[in-house]
Amino acid sequence: MEEKKNEEQNVNTEEIKKETVETVNQVKETIKNVDIKNDAKEATGFVSSMFKDPFGTIKQIVSDSSNKYFKIAIIFAIVWMAVILVDKLFGVSFTRFSFNLAFKQILSIVKAVIAPVLGIVVLSGIIYFMNKENKKSIITIITAIVTAKIPVIIASVVSLLTIIDSKVSLVTSPFASLCSVISIVLTYFATKTIFGEEQNSKFFKKFVIIEAIYYAAYIIVSLLGIYMR
Repeated sequence: MEEKKNEEQNVNTEEIKKETVETVNQVKETIKNVDIKNDAKEATGFVSSMFKDPFGTIKQIVSDSSNKYFKIAIIFAIVWMAVILVDKLFGVSFTRFSFNLAFKQILSIVKAVIAPVLGIVVLSGIIYFMNKENKKSIITIITAIVTAKIPVIIASVVSLLTIIDSKVSLVTSPFASLCSVISIVLTYFATKTIFGEEQNSKFFKKFVIIEAIYYAAYIIVSLLGIYMR
């Protein structure tokens, strides 16, 4: 019995290593092959189709074994990081300078920029480990989760308008809240599709557990000053 358990653990460890290596290699290869002009058009068309049929688009992503949508997911993740970088840079104070202060500001910017990607990776990892009956690759899960986060990414882009005038937040803040709600609904559906679960009554408890684990991780990571999104 104990030998069987050890064998299962070894298989799981090897599977995790394989998935991690494949994901890292796929990210490197995807970033290397990004064509800004053509891929930007494709990403725009993807957003349009997603808003027309969000659930249908997510189903296509989850059922696609070729990972053709992964490049688009990478582009949106980069855009999200770039938006946060711009926002943070405009918030940097240059009234006084010291190496200690500069280091703290740079560290704060780095933490803010990596926060959304870390959040996506952590949530995708939780879903991957909990989804034992209908296994999907981590790349497929990441693509689906990034797609569910698109409303939040759009809200982040729109929030840059507050750099021009802080009063714009009267519009951008409620818009961001609305996008956050939409994103939660899409995340629920994306996760449900990944698990291959048809009944909401059965899946809801699993989703709550996934979110509970995620926010437990959020609390731990926030102790390092990184606030996952």
